[in-house]
Amino acid sequence: MLQKMPIQDAKRAHLAKHSEEMFCRRKKKALVEFFTLEHFISNKKNALPLAIAHEVALAQREPRYNPLVYYGKSGSGKTHLLRAIAGPLSKIYGAHAVFYGNMAELLQTRAQHSKEPGIDEYQAYCIDDIHLFANDEVLQEKFFTLLESCLYEKKQFVCACSGPLVSHKGFSGNLRSRLESGMTIALRNPDIDVRMRFAQTHCMLLGLDIAREHLLLLAQHCEHLSYLSGVLLRITACKKLRQREITKQDIERILQNSREQSPVTPQDIIRRVAEYFSLPPEEITGNKRKSVPVLARHTAMYLCREILGTSFPLLGRLFGGKDHSTIIYGIKKIEKNIITHKNVHMEITTLKNMCLPKNNEA
Repeated sequence: MLQKMPIQDAKRAHLAKHSEEMFCRRKKKALVEFFTLEHFISNKKNALPLAIAHEVALAQREPRYNPLVYYGKSGSGKTHLLRAIAGPLSKIYGAHAVFYGNMAELLQTRAQHSKEPGIDEYQAYCIDDIHLFANDEVLQEKFFTLLESCLYEKKQFVCACSGPLVSHKGFSGNLRSRLESGMTIALRNPDIDVRMRFAQTHCMLLGLDIAREHLLLLAQHCEHLSYLSGVLLRITACKKLRQREITKQDIERILQNSREQSPVTPQDIIRRVAEYFSLPPEEITGNKRKSVPVLARHTAMYLCREILGTSFPLLGRLFGGKDHSTIIYGIKKIEKNIITHKNVHMEITTLKNMCLPKNNEA
């Protein structure tokens, strides 16, 4: 009897894991409907990219933004927008007349039909992750040929990559120049407000009831929307298997077993910035007008806003009761210096990496 127990436990664990995986697959299938323009949750930071997506999805006879290139970090919503654009275009042109996927999938489709990648039955292309072939000359040549054909035939061409085109040194000059001749637009990573609304919407689609304070905990932990979506799926499966309401301890346990670590707080960022500038934290949150403390203060404000999406009123309280306009001025100054001074850009990138949890991917 004692020898059989471990086997039985293993079987039960295997069945539980299989049940959870099947449940997650069904829910993921149900969430396909989530990838629409109406469900793209954003604030003013991504208002322009969303507005352009709405216009492109109308399938105009002469595309206004062609090619259209979205770029941004992992979790900024690039894939969501491409899928959301492909959906309405498919309803206009037909389900088999719009391609959505990456270049490898497109080539595989052509191979199955014994066709070279080029202009054919597709009326629009939404190609994701073009940065993956930045150093592949053969794929770049095929991509360039396809792009040229689409532009000549006035067929909509939308693609996405992980950063500005200029940052991908492996792209040929001709390809980069052709892509830049259209519209290239950045997607900013979602702040905590967007992540909260994203979690609430996903919970409604999943039929999951989570207290607001638990949603806030998840939004603080999960910087990337794709990761947040996965965590919510695991929470839903956990609730189904245990047949009870999910507690804060359950959520913390799920997060502890995941790839992202504990959330960063504004105090953590202030402390890191203080260490970097060799200042005590109280000088950053104080009112000294010397150049170094002011620069450190503005940097900490910017990082709190960029990493955590901290509101202006809360930033004002954190930095010694400063008013709204002072906070905005400090953040805008850093944003301007990042663009105009390469060394500032490098310093901010270094500090941001220092502030993020070790296992939290950028």
